[in-house]
Amino acid sequence: MAGTISVYDTVAQGRTVLIEEKRPQLLQDRYFGTREPEDLFDAKSVLLDLDNGDFESGAFVKKGYVNGNTTTFFANAVIPPRIGVEDTIDTADKDRVIFEQLCRPQGGLVPSHADALDALLRIKASRCVARSSRAIERLCSLVLQTNAIQFTMDTSPTDSTQVTVDVEYFDSTGGATNPQLLMPGTGVDGTGTATKNWDGTGSAAGSASPYDDVCDMITKLVEHGGRAEDLLMSEKSWRYLHADMLSKNLINDQIHYTVLANGNINGLFSEAIKDAKCVGQAMFNGHVLNLIVYNGACKVNGVWTPYLPDNFVCVLAPECGHTLCGCASLPNPMAMINGGVVDVKQMVGKYIVSKYYDFKDLEVKVRCESNPLPAPLHSWGWITLGSNT
Repeated sequence: MAGTISVYDTVAQGRTVLIEEKRPQLLQDRYFGTREPEDLFDAKSVLLDLDNGDFESGAFVKKGYVNGNTTTFFANAVIPPRIGVEDTIDTADKDRVIFEQLCRPQGGLVPSHADALDALLRIKASRCVARSSRAIERLCSLVLQTNAIQFTMDTSPTDSTQVTVDVEYFDSTGGATNPQLLMPGTGVDGTGTATKNWDGTGSAAGSASPYDDVCDMITKLVEHGGRAEDLLMSEKSWRYLHADMLSKNLINDQIHYTVLANGNINGLFSEAIKDAKCVGQAMFNGHVLNLIVYNGACKVNGVWTPYLPDNFVCVLAPECGHTLCGCASLPNPMAMINGGVVDVKQMVGKYIVSKYYDFKDLEVKVRCESNPLPAPLHSWGWITLGSNT
């Protein structure tokens, strides 16, 4: 979006910047992709239509018709949480070295200052998009852990009043809890005696083991219409499962259905994802699962935080969910100059990156906005191991 900038405005939007996400994240790339255009909305709210899965067989009747309507589990207009990231281009101070480097001749061509500033702009924009992508990855992890998105966010950078985000992907009527959570050692019907967690903490020990828990998770997921293709784990959970399978003589390189890999990805996801590895394939009650260990992490308020908690174990399949994206409302600079046009424009996309001029402080600012809502495509897209602690 281009337009003349009025020097009488303290802050004005110059244009939006088209930029692609360069480095994919595992949870978004494999499980919660954004399909265009159906997952991109031109409104702040997104249409969340979660079908509980229509697995009914057609009825045999001599005459008449049997009701075949699909029961909708959840359908509503939901306002996603908002991610807002900003970075400042200050060519007279902290960014001076980068700017001067971009001004140097490259391949026989001498970039103009405008070209160098535009290149610096895209560097800043890429960093803003990367931060937003990490925030979406945290949301995807939260959905897998709790089958919901529940947290609080500040109203604005200057107003710490808390705004609650609460979206549940299961029926909590009557105080019902997440059905897609299996406690260790309780069995598929949930009536067994809870045993120790995989790390040895929790209640009294029983006969169930990590391998048995995975078998129970698969059984419960499949009997509700879910697909079991991947076993997604944290590093610690894989260590406990690996030790348990070794003790049961379930790992043997000569047996085709339990094959350990050397940390390659086996073509399951992009090679650009460096913090996820496929450590092999193993059979659990007749189901061969890809064993995927994910140790991706980011900083949250300055603290290095893994996307998956230490005890994370989840059985799921590719494309079990998707990420819906609401639009961003941005001021239209043409309205400041010409008048008679829309003051605010609705920009559609997963990441909306804009350049702003701050004439008061002589700065150029890059802003990235994203309004994502990771959600399952159908109920019972996955099942997660709980904890007794």
